Amino acid sequence: MLIINKEQVGNLLHRLSTPGELEHCRDELEKMLEIKSDLLWWAESGKCCSQPVKEFLVNEIGMLESILNFLKKGDISQASSLLTDYMNLIPQSEGD
Repeated sequence: MLIINKEQVGNLLHRLSTPGELEHCRDELEKMLEIKSDLLWWAESGKCCSQPVKEFLVNEIGMLESILNFLKKGDISQASSLLTDYMNLIPQSEGD
């Protein structure tokens, strides 16, 4: 997973309510967080990106961290709600 898209996040959201999928969902969220953190590091290194893009990445990272924290606490409802908000921030892919 190198690109995070609405479909992928929607599938993840659906699987949150599936028994036995919680650990896999947490792993996937941790990978998403790693990707966004790497992108922020790249942006802050001066290799790309404007300040608004950097701020957007910081906000995404904060949301992903919050979702993970809710999952670790077992609060699937809050995690799902925040994941829905996160999904709505993702731009629609071309061709969708």
